[in-house]
Amino acid sequence: GAVASTEVKMRLQEFVLNKKKALAQRSINQGGLPNDAPYCKTQHSSLDQSSPPQTGVSTYNHPVLGVYNPRDDFPLRKTASEPNLKLRSRLKQKVSERRSSPLLRRRDSPITTAKKRSLDMAGKRQANGTLGEFYSTLLLVSCVFDLCVSASMTKLQRQHRPLGRTQSAPLPQGTAAQAHAQALALQQLVVQQQHQQFLEKHKQQFQQQQLHLNKVFDLGLVYDSLMQKHQCMCGNTNSHPEHAGRIQSIWSRLQETGLRAQCECIRGRKATLEELQTVHSEAHVLLYGTNPLRQKLDCSITPMFVRLPCGGVGVDSDTIWNEVHSSSAARLAVGSVVELVFKVATGELKNGFAVVRPPGHHAEESTPMGFCYFNSVAIAAKLLQQRLNVNKILIVDWDVHHGNGTQQAFYDDPNVLYISVHRYDDGNFFPGSGAPDEVGSGPGVGFNVNVAFTGGLDPPMGDAEYLAAFRSVVMPIANEFAPDIVLVSSGFDAVEGHPPPLGGYTLTSKCFGYLTRQLMTLAGGRVVLALEGGHDLTAICDASEACVAALLSQELDPLPKAVLEQRPNPNAVRSLEKVLETHSKYWRSVQRYSPRLGLSLLEAKRGDSEEAEAVSAMASLSVANSNAMDQR
Repeated sequence: GAVASTEVKMRLQEFVLNKKKALAQRSINQGGLPNDAPYCKTQHSSLDQSSPPQTGVSTYNHPVLGVYNPRDDFPLRKTASEPNLKLRSRLKQKVSERRSSPLLRRRDSPITTAKKRSLDMAGKRQANGTLGEFYSTLLLVSCVFDLCVSASMTKLQRQHRPLGRTQSAPLPQGTAAQAHAQALALQQLVVQQQHQQFLEKHKQQFQQQQLHLNKVFDLGLVYDSLMQKHQCMCGNTNSHPEHAGRIQSIWSRLQETGLRAQCECIRGRKATLEELQTVHSEAHVLLYGTNPLRQKLDCSITPMFVRLPCGGVGVDSDTIWNEVHSSSAARLAVGSVVELVFKVATGELKNGFAVVRPPGHHAEESTPMGFCYFNSVAIAAKLLQQRLNVNKILIVDWDVHHGNGTQQAFYDDPNVLYISVHRYDDGNFFPGSGAPDEVGSGPGVGFNVNVAFTGGLDPPMGDAEYLAAFRSVVMPIANEFAPDIVLVSSGFDAVEGHPPPLGGYTLTSKCFGYLTRQLMTLAGGRVVLALEGGHDLTAICDASEACVAALLSQELDPLPKAVLEQRPNPNAVRSLEKVLETHSKYWRSVQRYSPRLGLSLLEAKRGDSEEAEAVSAMASLSVANSNAMDQR
């Protein structure tokens, strides 16, 4: 049924005529092959000279396939159920073995004695008619197959010319050869198109990878999805404000805005038990840092777990506990912050942002509370002192809740300046600590600064009040302290969107970007932010985006003019006056800010400008007077 060329048809017609002549001799030669069968010889051709001659056996010498020896094949048993199945299978195998490529040598192999014996015995049992049909079919199929393959291969050889041929016969321009060539060309075109699509698909990804490899990043990010496994065993995340969706949402936001691609994403790790004990007691570390060891401890120090309203388990009414995952997640949060802080401290990175949970600034030496088990920022600061001999460390805590655990860890340390800006309300807001007169003890007196806002939510504190606190307290004291590195307990629960029990203030996310930008003027820009509180997903994502943009030194969205012109509310002014009154004896830089606490940001800047001009004028006058005295 194949479409053959003219030459193929002529060869087939010639073969059919010869076959008819051979069949006419079948009645004469009943025991063997026809004597005048085409291509029939009793000697080996030049293509089969490597095989020893077989006597007493007739062979076909095909001009293309070469010599065929019937002993090389097993006899077939023809039945009604499987006509010529084995014949066809064997035929395809022999053709592929002999004609795998016109450029390759034949793969002839000597026939073993056992195989010869089995073939001879089987051949004697075959009928002459079956043997004659076998050879006829072999020649017919091989002729058609070989002519088609030869025409196709010759055309491909003409196109590619792998060898320097000096003579070749012209090939017929038959339909089969053309169809085969067209099929090959079409297949090649499809492969080329698929390859092109593959290249286009991965081109952009490859370029981004090359850019990532070649660029030196200033900002480092750390995050690990394993921290999401710290979940209440009740399975209802809606009943818990501190849940896995917090860090997952922030990480996705940084990806969507393209900020993550501009940062170096570092691998976090679990903090060791020794690292945890730089801040926490050994019993606390064993209780909440290891699951198996808890069973070996004295029952008297076993934590008192409580049943939560949701049905889960916690160490208090707010702080959930998952026996399988909580300890690992808490240690991973600490280790991730430590890794990022050390890369910044050693100059490998300029600054960093840690997207971690659970938070840590409420965790005290032997007490977990407020969603916190281990104080990540405090532990990082302790390790900087012990391993890198960092002299001065500034910790700024702008979570709406006071960082009681961090204050406790460094209350008597003059080398760690802790400044907290928080809602206090005369001790009536969680955790109740953080009064303005809590200034430190022993050598650490004056190095614990609490900007404690009192007055409730009438009105709530916002951008104007926090900008005033930074302008009059935080930045003056920080500049006078001159830290080597700045660590930020970066809670975002002061951003608008948090209900009164969790914050109630009305800061914008933009404001945190500007606060970050001010801290970057310290310590040569070595600033690391570690996520603490913040539970409204939109608020914490917006604030994180603003802070990361500031750390990348990108242009920030301008604050509204109304905010720049707004004066801080009276409750904020009174709160700031108490702070200045308390700390003016420890820090000379804050003494001149008391008269200007009630000014707006623009008014304060104009006052600073006028003061600078006055100082410059006084300096010029002093120089002029000195010159006049010298002339006299």
